[in-house]
Amino acid sequence: MATITATEPLDLAIIGAGIYGICAANTYLALHPHANIKVLDSDDDVGGVWSASRLYPKFWSQTGIRVSGYPDKEFKPPPEAPEYHGLVEAKYLSRYLEDYVDGHEYDGRTLRARFVFRCWVQSVRKDADGVWAIEANVRDQPVTYRAAKVIIATGLSSIPNMPSLPGQDSFTGPIIHQKDVGRSGILTTRETDVAQHEHITVYGGSKSAADIAYAAATDTTAPRKVSWIIRTTGKGPLSLAGVKSPFAKYRNLTEVGSIRMSGCLSSANLYLPANSWREWFLYQTWVGDWLLDKVWARPVKEYQAEADFEGREGALEGFKGLRSEAEFRYRSGTIGLLQRDDFWDVVARRVQVYRDDIVGVKGDAVVLGDGREVRTDVLLCCTGWKADGFPFLAVEEAEGLGAPINLQEAEAVQRQKEHWASIDEEADRKVMARWPCLANVPAFKPEPVQATPYRLYNMTVPLEDHSSIAFLGIPLVPNSYHTALTQTLYAIAALDGTLDLPSKEQMAQNVAFTNAWCRRRYPVHGNMGHVLEFEMVAFTDRLLEELGLESHRLGQAERRTWGGWWRDLTDPCLASDYAGLVDEYRRKYMA
Repeated sequence: MATITATEPLDLAIIGAGIYGICAANTYLALHPHANIKVLDSDDDVGGVWSASRLYPKFWSQTGIRVSGYPDKEFKPPPEAPEYHGLVEAKYLSRYLEDYVDGHEYDGRTLRARFVFRCWVQSVRKDADGVWAIEANVRDQPVTYRAAKVIIATGLSSIPNMPSLPGQDSFTGPIIHQKDVGRSGILTTRETDVAQHEHITVYGGSKSAADIAYAAATDTTAPRKVSWIIRTTGKGPLSLAGVKSPFAKYRNLTEVGSIRMSGCLSSANLYLPANSWREWFLYQTWVGDWLLDKVWARPVKEYQAEADFEGREGALEGFKGLRSEAEFRYRSGTIGLLQRDDFWDVVARRVQVYRDDIVGVKGDAVVLGDGREVRTDVLLCCTGWKADGFPFLAVEEAEGLGAPINLQEAEAVQRQKEHWASIDEEADRKVMARWPCLANVPAFKPEPVQATPYRLYNMTVPLEDHSSIAFLGIPLVPNSYHTALTQTLYAIAALDGTLDLPSKEQMAQNVAFTNAWCRRRYPVHGNMGHVLEFEMVAFTDRLLEELGLESHRLGQAERRTWGGWWRDLTDPCLASDYAGLVDEYRRKYMA
């Protein structure tokens, strides 16, 4: 089949139609309303994780209403939407995103009109003429797009990490990744024959696994027999923290995580001013260390008391296997939010938990490491995502841009090691000199390393070619809405040439320092250099500071007063607080 080349070159191509891709398209057009842009995505609709095709019953958001949505359009669920301490079902966020792309119009065309769905990007490369060539398959038709600039916004949840299980060919039921549970119809009445899938097995210890196991156990279409298998060779089961805030000022725990002071609860906040009194007190005194231990011990005790693993009445054999030994302060395991009062009762009485690895499948059963066979009609794999999530980038392109490279690419990986060795060693020395407390981090079992780390300045722009390509959605944060606009403006400033970036050498040192900090601060899953679970607000403040934007904060004069200083530290950063940033950017850089 002949390849079609798009006749009109694009000013900007965006890959990915999730939260970041939508924000990038809208913000770029708000600043460049006549630009010719396309957003390419393999799904059938906008939203990424929150797209309609990925929804399934009992799937709820983990971010509160007030900290969700974009600043220029309030996220306002309908009055009849059930809430749990300010959290709502995922379907309302899905509808919000669909309404968002339909309700924004530039140069006579809606935002949705710029999206190309069922578009599988095969390769992204820069041709000799300096233009990016994007080869894609659009509804089974090969198409090549050419674009002056590219934003890659596929995020961290796009390429499923599926286990390779011996005997898969003999298994009589479907094996489905968490990404496809919604469209499979397994947990809804869209399923053609519910009785065929009476025995459901969930594999994995993540929040998605907990949600899907709960949904299967409470499915009203038919009685289910649910098994939940969690590997002994992995991080173990997740910990579920209560979503209710201990402080009346905040509606839920997600709002607590959206205050500037929350960064002080990090075991080593990368973005606190060096040599500040806060950094000294928290990280270099025994009082600060004791205080952080006390703060993080509380949610662990509350989680264990709520679950009541030892004394819960009616619990099935195996329920105790859900007890997590994860350490909250250093994030040594998966942590999620408990969104239902009956979660532990349902799981304890209706879900059979196994702590073992699946070593094979056969017929209508999965085989565990100890030889037991678990009857299974459908296996739902909540096994996460691949670390090297840019299969459309050739190794040479990924290497030059600072994107992760799979460790199987031995030659490229070796080149990176040789190039970065001395820079990384020096960065690690600086990290340990600044945060000696990180030498006392307990020994945890790290996640297996699959790829080289990200090498992006501020997790957004490459060290080279930053005027034609940028990455969004790389930071692992608890609320993508919070970082989306800030990171987008930063990327656009780099693409437009208005961002005053340091020299390549300085950026390389900064990247190495960030990666070294991440490995030390998050010893279990920080090898990729992109984890900011407790530093989210500080990260966005840093980006906006480099852009010279401040409309999201109280004025400097007000911050100097006691009341203003305290409010700036303790008020949650709501979505609406960022509403003036695009106009401020326009006045500063485009007047």
